[in-house]
Amino acid sequence: MGLAGREVLLVGAGPVSARRAELFLEAGARVRVVAPTLAPEMEDVVASHRGGEARDGAARDGAARDGETRGGDAGGGVVVVVRSFTPADLDTPWLVHVATGDAEVDAEVAALCEARRLWCVTAGDAALGSARVPARTAVATPAGVVRIAVDSGDPRRSVRVGRHVARSLATAPAGLRARRRTAAGWVAVVGGSGDGDLLTVRARRLVHAADVLVVDGPVDVGLRAELDDDVEVIDTSSGLPAARVVDLIACRREAGHGVVRIVAAAGLADVARDLEDVGVEFQLVPGVV
Repeated sequence: MGLAGREVLLVGAGPVSARRAELFLEAGARVRVVAPTLAPEMEDVVASHRGGEARDGAARDGAARDGETRGGDAGGGVVVVVRSFTPADLDTPWLVHVATGDAEVDAEVAALCEARRLWCVTAGDAALGSARVPARTAVATPAGVVRIAVDSGDPRRSVRVGRHVARSLATAPAGLRARRRTAAGWVAVVGGSGDGDLLTVRARRLVHAADVLVVDGPVDVGLRAELDDDVEVIDTSSGLPAARVVDLIACRREAGHGVVRIVAAAGLADVARDLEDVGVEFQLVPGVV
């Protein structure tokens, strides 16, 4: 569901709602929170999205005025209405998230959403709602962040599975290559050899995100088997001149490809200098010495 520019209503302002508010804001939603009081976590969300501290501590001690709004503006961000939920709150949102800590209120909101054909996430009892917010995690690659969503029906289990998948991709990466070409690619100079067992974890992540590998010798069978069939492997050990290697790297980068140059630790400085001399930007990843 695309939420950019669309209103999401959060009924309840506890720690769970605060975490979900951050997710919805990240997706570009206009978040509206309705609750009699705000937990410190939600106060922090409001403060961070209005460029400063929350106006006062009234919501924290339960003394806020009914109908008080703060944080955000008509253009986006967070709007907080400090009072109890009313059915009229469902007039404008595209999506509703309810987590009041009161099972009866949560069920009432879910039933009203169902009657109005509004998507509703019920954090306390997923079976009551018509939508779910999966556990999310991410793995960074040179071509951008890969986001992972997990929904197992058990939120805590989903979080743990997501973390396991993220760790697996970080240490035994696969499928991280970008499939859409960008205006310019990227280059990484990695210390090591064609033996995948001797690469650092970060280096392996880069190798699996690359479209082109440039190595001083053959790539070992195990590492080659992990790569996509269309990954280009350039072996410079046949006597390819250094200037020609640099030219190939620059051309592949300009074509939008991700390039990893694997070189023995003793040659890292020379390769880096050759790339700098022709203005090719790169990241340097030393190997294990």
